Amino acid sequence: MKKKINLTKSILIFTFILFKFGILQAQDQFNKPPKLVVGIVIEEMRYEMLLRYWDSFGDNGFKRIINQGAFCTQTHHNYLITQNGVGQASIVTGTYPYHHGIIADSWSNRLTGEIVDCANESMTKTMIGEISKRDYSPKNIMSSTLGDELKLATNDSSKVISVSLNPVSAVISGGRIADYAFWFNNSDGGWITGNYYSDHLPIWVEEFNGKGFQTIYMKKNWASMYSLDNNYKYSLPDDTDFEIGFRNYRYTFPYDLAYLKNRSGNFKYLKYTPFGNTYTKDFAVSAIVNEELGKDDFTDFLAISFSATNFSGELFGPRSVEMEDLFLRLDQDLEHLINFLDDEIGLENILIYLTSDRGVSDVPEYLISKKQNAGVFDGNKAINLLNSYLSILYQEGIWVKYYYSRQLYLNQQLIDETGVDLREIQNKVADFMVQFTGVANALPATTINSTNFESGINQKIQNSFHQKRSGDVLINLEPGWIEKNGYVTKSGSGYKYDTHVPLIWYGWKVKATRIDEPIDIVDIAPTISWILKITSPNASVGNPIFQIVE
Repeated sequence: MKKKINLTKSILIFTFILFKFGILQAQDQFNKPPKLVVGIVIEEMRYEMLLRYWDSFGDNGFKRIINQGAFCTQTHHNYLITQNGVGQASIVTGTYPYHHGIIADSWSNRLTGEIVDCANESMTKTMIGEISKRDYSPKNIMSSTLGDELKLATNDSSKVISVSLNPVSAVISGGRIADYAFWFNNSDGGWITGNYYSDHLPIWVEEFNGKGFQTIYMKKNWASMYSLDNNYKYSLPDDTDFEIGFRNYRYTFPYDLAYLKNRSGNFKYLKYTPFGNTYTKDFAVSAIVNEELGKDDFTDFLAISFSATNFSGELFGPRSVEMEDLFLRLDQDLEHLINFLDDEIGLENILIYLTSDRGVSDVPEYLISKKQNAGVFDGNKAINLLNSYLSILYQEGIWVKYYYSRQLYLNQQLIDETGVDLREIQNKVADFMVQFTGVANALPATTINSTNFESGINQKIQNSFHQKRSGDVLINLEPGWIEKNGYVTKSGSGYKYDTHVPLIWYGWKVKATRIDEPIDIVDIAPTISWILKITSPNASVGNPIFQIVE
């Protein structure tokens, strides 16, 4: 009997040791952070595009990472002005514009009256690879980013590199102390960086540019992958009145890119085609190999922003055949990138997240044809009428100095000279602007500063507001409406078609799961910081998404 008890005791001890060993082994595995974090941002990809194109995707692109990864189905940008620079900054800082300071793609400097582009340093006259008046840097970001904190945590041993056709996406997603941000050069079609990062290009970039991939792509015809008969059933017909297309050329398949190159004298139209995304993927692969990302004990970060969806969307709209074709080709690029990462480093060593900088609205003319409330708000015309109204109310003058992205900047000098009460004139402006067709509501800055909004569109307006940079009055358009500044129309609102985006996690210890609870875009950076065991960006307000890992 004693032997039996001892045997049972031995079995229990042995089982406990195995259990303890399993826990320690699991903890040890979790304590090994990924060697490489790859952040993939697909510009202007609203969530429903995944659903709309699902049956047409292959098995090893979007479907693979969704089926095998953690799929967050209710991810939103929780602020009003959903634009490219704002979205990129919110993803990597883990906070809203009221902290990171990128309130829009452009704003007015109150002290100088100059227009500030969020990442463009117009005073810099040279840029590596070309002579230009436009250089780019992340200096306008007011808070630290994921890449910054990673560099600080490893004493610069980690590498941080960002890649995008779009220079704004490249410099914002990389952060202030990235090793490099690379973007597309319209003039020769090569990849360049800015003086902020280096006074010369790495040799491998010069070699990549010398291979002439851009010339190969610009000799192609962009024809549809499949027959237009019944294969693009989730899009409008190719020949509709809701597309701009390539001006003075055509807006239906096929597109002769060699003709467009000869017409423009440069490579800029590559950005408007699916080959621009493929070119971005090619360069990202080269960066991984030549910079030896993920090859040592210090986690590296590579930000890849696919921008052709943004550029092409401006010409064709989100329901066009061109957009569906572009996403089907991007699905193949994604498959190739994942296979390369697996072969080169191993997916068990790589944490991938895929999301979007913002969604996109439908073309207003299309919505109107479907008897929906929609339209284009002309900001310049509204401001002309507003100036006339204020001149009658107070005295003759230019009372509104600047309007952009639903923000009105008043003439502070004129206000001081006339002694007009700031709160009074802001409220007068807000009341006047609400009377325009297409304007849903308007909030004066004095109200935003003195009130804490806890929900609804006013909270989103407040999240977009930065006291130093934002306008005196912010307006919100009605659903379905977009704004026009001069010849440019811009989407970007607090409504779901602009805020609801995909978020997918894949690789490393990510478990296959679907998360249907609300997730904020500012949760991405804290999640990665938690996984890497580093400090979250210094103004982060998001929360780690613990459910994505085993």
